[in-house]
Amino acid sequence: MEARVVVICASFLAALWPSLSYSAEGALPKAPEGFEITLFGGPPTVNYPVCISAAPTGELFVGVDKQGSLGKKPGQGKILRCVDTDNDGKADKFTTFTEVDHPRGLAYDNGTLWVLHPPTLSVYFDDNRDGVADRSEVLVTGISTDQVKHRGADHTTNGIRLGIDGWIYIAVGDFGFVDAQGKDGKKLTLRGGGVARVRPDGTELEIYARGLRNIVDVCVDPRLNLFTRDNTNDGGGWDLRLSHIVQSAHYGYPSLFKNFDDEILRPLADYGGGSGCGGMFVSEPWLPKPYDDALLTCDWGRDRVYFHPLARDGATFSADQKFFLAIPRPTDIDADGLGHLYVSSWHNGEFSYSNENVGYVVQLRPKNNTAPAMHDLAKLDDATLVAELGSPSHVRRLHAQREILRRGERPTIVEPLIQLMRKGDSLDARIAAVFAYKQLMGAKATAELVSLTADADIREYALRALTDRTTQLEGVPTAPFVTGLNHANPRVQVAALVGLARLANVEAAPHILPLTTVTKPADVKPAVTNNKQKIVADPARVVPHVAIRSLVALQAVDACLAALDGPYRDGAHRALRWMHDPRVVDGLVARLEKTSDPQARQELLATLVRLYHREGVYKGSWWNTRPDTTGPYYDRVKWEGTPKIEAVLRGQLTSADSKTVERLLRELTRHRIALGSLPGGLVQDAQRRETEAKNVPLTIPQVDPKNPKQLGNIPWETILAEASGIKGDVGQGADLFKRQGCIACHAIAPGQAPIGPQLLDIGRRYNRQQLVESIVKPSATIAQGFATNRVDLKSGLTQSGFIVREAADEVELRTTEGKSLVVPKSEIEERSESKVSAMPEGLVGNLTVEELASLIAFLESLKSP
Repeated sequence: MEARVVVICASFLAALWPSLSYSAEGALPKAPEGFEITLFGGPPTVNYPVCISAAPTGELFVGVDKQGSLGKKPGQGKILRCVDTDNDGKADKFTTFTEVDHPRGLAYDNGTLWVLHPPTLSVYFDDNRDGVADRSEVLVTGISTDQVKHRGADHTTNGIRLGIDGWIYIAVGDFGFVDAQGKDGKKLTLRGGGVARVRPDGTELEIYARGLRNIVDVCVDPRLNLFTRDNTNDGGGWDLRLSHIVQSAHYGYPSLFKNFDDEILRPLADYGGGSGCGGMFVSEPWLPKPYDDALLTCDWGRDRVYFHPLARDGATFSADQKFFLAIPRPTDIDADGLGHLYVSSWHNGEFSYSNENVGYVVQLRPKNNTAPAMHDLAKLDDATLVAELGSPSHVRRLHAQREILRRGERPTIVEPLIQLMRKGDSLDARIAAVFAYKQLMGAKATAELVSLTADADIREYALRALTDRTTQLEGVPTAPFVTGLNHANPRVQVAALVGLARLANVEAAPHILPLTTVTKPADVKPAVTNNKQKIVADPARVVPHVAIRSLVALQAVDACLAALDGPYRDGAHRALRWMHDPRVVDGLVARLEKTSDPQARQELLATLVRLYHREGVYKGSWWNTRPDTTGPYYDRVKWEGTPKIEAVLRGQLTSADSKTVERLLRELTRHRIALGSLPGGLVQDAQRRETEAKNVPLTIPQVDPKNPKQLGNIPWETILAEASGIKGDVGQGADLFKRQGCIACHAIAPGQAPIGPQLLDIGRRYNRQQLVESIVKPSATIAQGFATNRVDLKSGLTQSGFIVREAADEVELRTTEGKSLVVPKSEIEERSESKVSAMPEGLVGNLTVEELASLIAFLESLKSP
């Protein structure tokens, strides 16, 4: 599934929600216990809300996008400023702050609003505070691809969050970006989803983590933990994932999570089907417990906002998911500094503009709210302002920090900051002070931060701050980081590993290698529920994973090759897999020629197999919604080391012992390497069997024109009215699902190979009327990613179907007859989408209304364990 309304790809159904009466409070969602709820803003003034950002004093900025997920018509987006002047929970003053296409993320501070509108990140300034932007500046260009022009903002870059470290964190969907460029001229490219970050002035753009699918927001807590709620890929094995985002980590989508799971960081939890949207970490003491310190995430597909209790577990967390708020199509959530939460909804909306009566924003406020009035930060003296960093409210700490930075370096600020860093009453206050000091002082902060690395309570954050800015590394010593590698706290170890990589000190590699070993067996493995595996977190994997990523970042070739002869050879191999350097190939081949140990030889050959290909340069050629997940690369290309590797592999296939050859063949098949001399064309045979397994013919049942009870002879309006009111028999529906051929195209359980849309949890996402329409009138609303594609070949032939799998060099289609076709991209002249569904009309024409109701009942019963 996709996300923020706006990004709702995974459904093949229309959003046919009944209209909400905005004048009737009783029509609003039910408030969670301890809260009151009000309609803060609704249509026609506030509609189509995609993203929101609250000022600490309660003004709310709403990103409006009438284009939805698929629209491309310009001039449909704007930012509204909504103010509740009488504090009754309802906005009564509205201004258009600015007009901008595709608003996807907002962050506000003191008259300044950062706006992510892919492919651009801009900042707008309201100099006279009249609620209308007076000027703007482009900070980052190219922070998406030209797919925005072709598909709309679906799967693009989305939410942004300003952290207490002064970075703007950017949720990157699986468009990724090509040659994104900041104000300082720095360029970056990212294939697929992840998290990027940039300074508020548009400089120092960098990739924070990669390997996510289609995240729509980044939740940043006061202690700089990042969390995301990703979207399912509709039966392709990547379900809705809640992840703790660790700096430098790789989460595996699309090329590693299936066949190379041991190389990625797992999510905290896997929740099956759903459409993650906005989210935030709330740390506001005025809110009812346990929501005063809580991770909240929106799920568009499930019409829910969830609360996730978290517990520290090594360098990461364990997580739960509990219900917080039922609201149609939630898109985003934010908090002000007065104890108020705001949730935006795309109620009554479809994929693009339909009418003005779409969406709203609600305010949640605690009953008997005890939040004191906000200070006018600009009028506080320096000492009092620094003391505001000790507030129990994260929102207030963040905005006090921003005011400190505006005032600049002066003794009346610097000295109180140092004291607060050293002896603050709370860890959150000390962290806020550490990063205020770092941002204020720059490289001059080093000495004081080094001294803080001796303090056990703040050590992790002092290490992070020391290397937080790669433009300010001069004079930062390596010693505190090497010392941190041996610390008992794994969070300190992670900070030390990341810091050493950012320092680019390859001499530290021998100290890193011991941490590549998992110090205890992975005691958390895929949980088996109803004979199906669900992916869950493995905390023991975090430090070794980051250690390997650090070795790769350092390109520690010599240290890793040397380690192949010692106790850390497994970690060394894992790091060398990512180093496409001729020195690596030469070193591996030299060892292969010298060693006779069977295990060592197999490991050396496995690493050489991995290095045979490398990932191609991303040029914006997106993989659509169904990418090839075989891995370990999406776009396999040869490089200068390939010829030498190929010669070695060919030689081993003819001269090695049978066990070595058997394992080598398995690795070649797993890596999709076809050398031509493989027995029976091993890789080609495997691919042929995969295709043949999908070729399940689909036939349309015949309708008896003399049978008035069959759907093919009944008006649509009658079918809809009658089927919606019949309960249906689940067992009969299960039989019909097989008999009618539905099973040929749809996955209904975790882990099943994707062909058509995944139906697991479909009853949670869509009501009965929507399900009836999707079956009887499949072309009424076609799922993003499941439209019929027409492929015109250079030979003059034409093929059509929906895309099952898209690789860099070929595309696999599923025809309406149930046949799987693999078409090389080099043979394609043109591709286009049809408005006719790949699911044929009349598939259930021979059923009765009662049988259709049973089929619907079966679909409604399909729920995640």
